[in-house]
Amino acid sequence: MTNIHYFYDPMCGWCYGATSLVQAIEENPSMKLIYHPGGMIEKSSLSRQFKQHIMTADPRIAALTGVEFGESYIARLRDNEEFIVDSYLPTKAILVAESLGVSCFNALKAIQHAHYVQGLEVYKLEELQNILSQFNIDMSVWLELMNSDSSNTLLEENIVHSHSLMQTLAVSGYPTIIAEHEGSLVKLPHEQYYGNLSGWKNLLEKV
Repeated sequence: MTNIHYFYDPMCGWCYGATSLVQAIEENPSMKLIYHPGGMIEKSSLSRQFKQHIMTADPRIAALTGVEFGESYIARLRDNEEFIVDSYLPTKAILVAESLGVSCFNALKAIQHAHYVQGLEVYKLEELQNILSQFNIDMSVWLELMNSDSSNTLLEENIVHSHSLMQTLAVSGYPTIIAEHEGSLVKLPHEQYYGNLSGWKNLLEKV
């Protein structure tokens, strides 16, 4: 079994673009995908300049990877109203859902779709609750855990561990994908395989 370390952030557009590549790892029976959340953005309102940066980057991500950026999301970016982004609460929502049996991939994908396609405000607890209610878990338990000190500790420990591991491995940025096999660590050049899923799957077979 080969461990694949995936450093990600739910608010990272390139991580959204890498969805099909990550799914290919998930579906490979000889691989175990280990998720490392980065905590890229603490809850904040995006400046006009940063919104413009995103509006420039997103079409490039779409062209290279084939992912969809929905009209509702694009309209929110273009609007003069406040656009708030938060990596922390969605990441905590994913970790708590995972503790209740939801796969990290499915929870992450659901939140990414809600944000990038539906344009939903995924920095809000009630919105995340609605998104994750599609999974077969007791949402009252999920909500209780989300409001607990233990989930805050879980979030902090995961992000600190991710940053420490990235520093040890001398890597930065999201997404980063590293294969661990028989004691060796190899950074996979996923960015070369956007739009080339068959080539990516061939690469995985050689890891």
